[in-house]
Amino acid sequence: MINLSLNKQLDIIVPNKNRALATILQQATPKELETLSKDKGLGSIMNSLLKESSQNSASDKTLLDLAKNNPTLKDLGNISATLKDLLGTLKSEKNPLPIETTLKNFLLEMEDLSEPILREKFENSGIFLESKLKNVQNPQLELKTLLQRLEKSLAKSEFPIAKMLSEKIKELLATPTLKEASNDTLLQTPKDDASALKQLSKGVEAVVLRLSETLKRGDVINSKGFEMQLLKLEHLTTPKLLTPENFKLPLLQDTLQQLNSQLLQSSKPEAKGLLETLGKIIESLKGATLESMFEKKIPQSIATVIESSKTLIEKSDPLFSKETATITHKLDSFKDPQKLSVQENVREILSKDLKALLLQAGDEIGKSSHPNQAELSKHVDKLLLQIDYYQLTSHPSNASSLYLPFSWDSLEEGNINLKKDKDDKFYCDIDLKLKEYGELKLKLTLYEKNQINIHIYSNNSDFKEIIKENIPLLRSALIESQITPREIRLFEAVKKSSPYDNQSSDIQLGFEVKA
Repeated sequence: MINLSLNKQLDIIVPNKNRALATILQQATPKELETLSKDKGLGSIMNSLLKESSQNSASDKTLLDLAKNNPTLKDLGNISATLKDLLGTLKSEKNPLPIETTLKNFLLEMEDLSEPILREKFENSGIFLESKLKNVQNPQLELKTLLQRLEKSLAKSEFPIAKMLSEKIKELLATPTLKEASNDTLLQTPKDDASALKQLSKGVEAVVLRLSETLKRGDVINSKGFEMQLLKLEHLTTPKLLTPENFKLPLLQDTLQQLNSQLLQSSKPEAKGLLETLGKIIESLKGATLESMFEKKIPQSIATVIESSKTLIEKSDPLFSKETATITHKLDSFKDPQKLSVQENVREILSKDLKALLLQAGDEIGKSSHPNQAELSKHVDKLLLQIDYYQLTSHPSNASSLYLPFSWDSLEEGNINLKKDKDDKFYCDIDLKLKEYGELKLKLTLYEKNQINIHIYSNNSDFKEIIKENIPLLRSALIESQITPREIRLFEAVKKSSPYDNQSSDIQLGFEVKA
């Protein structure tokens, strides 16, 4: 599952740089300008509307209406298409500009995407550039915090190796680089001591190496694999999944078998009792039905195994705790001295973010002798205006606007609107216009972390049959991903408005994704 940081307070737009706002202000009527500015100068409009971002105010609604209905902004098209046009124009030159390869790598086909790649594309879509730069952290301070947490955990361990590593960490924390690390000096652009960072990274590498070797020799119950199987088993035995429409006996049996195989490798004395109980459960499930499971009280027996396993994990030495493993993984990146440099941290942001790349491309094109220089500049300007538009519409609405950073030939138009209410419920409206099947709408509600309702709307008879045939596959895929499908229903597409509109007063945040 993709976990995006839905931060409405982006603080990314200033009056003299956001061209989408400039376009709106140029075409707004005097009455609309009066509503926006509330008798203030235009220079303070962005401060009052965006930085203060008072929800549901008249000015917010006016700005959002202007943004959504402005003829210039409505006809901008989608970013993926504009990016393709830019790449097509760049390819016409025998000596390509350096930016071409970078832009090509950004726009991938949908089938080439994985969850980590898609998450990275969203983060580097350009929408959050200024926000990332504003909130950039000192990596040395991050390292300091991680080492302090690790030292505190290892100090409680009974193992000699933990005591030794704890002392080594104290030595690293005592170095001038980490003692003086803070975010207060970021604006002063301090010059990093390359030699000191190199020595520090070597020390971190030594700690990570010893910890990694030690953790590999730990008991299987402390492994990530065992934890994942335990979570999966817990999910499969929740009441909603022990129902006729969701019960998956083969999946439950497979999970129990994998857990059993892992416990066989454990040297813990308590593992023997767990194995005996698991063996009886596995035997009882052979040819079992949902009814017979309840008759034999198998869910209760599984719950006992889960709780006993959790207790066993909690009793483990701090050296083999989940926190130690997590911190060790995070420390691994600091083996590279460049990862400890504040300047390199900023350079990395600028080298991956699409808006930063487009600004760089604009400079390159302006200095080049490319035969299509004017057309290239037009494409770059259009892309930057499109990104400005998404940034602008993030603020006065209950959603943060975002586009889909990939290409999909079957899609003609697409719009996704995700909202989060004060009770941590997420409402997602997906409006797609498919080239072959026409309009497809999905209304999703995610709550209690992994409970989901899905309503699907379509007027295409052939496509609805395809959907009906694949609903069982969708249900199974959700369950395997540890998401509980509470409701999956198919409807005629009747209206365009979101069923969540009447809940807008409780909705705090979200983002709109357009393809």
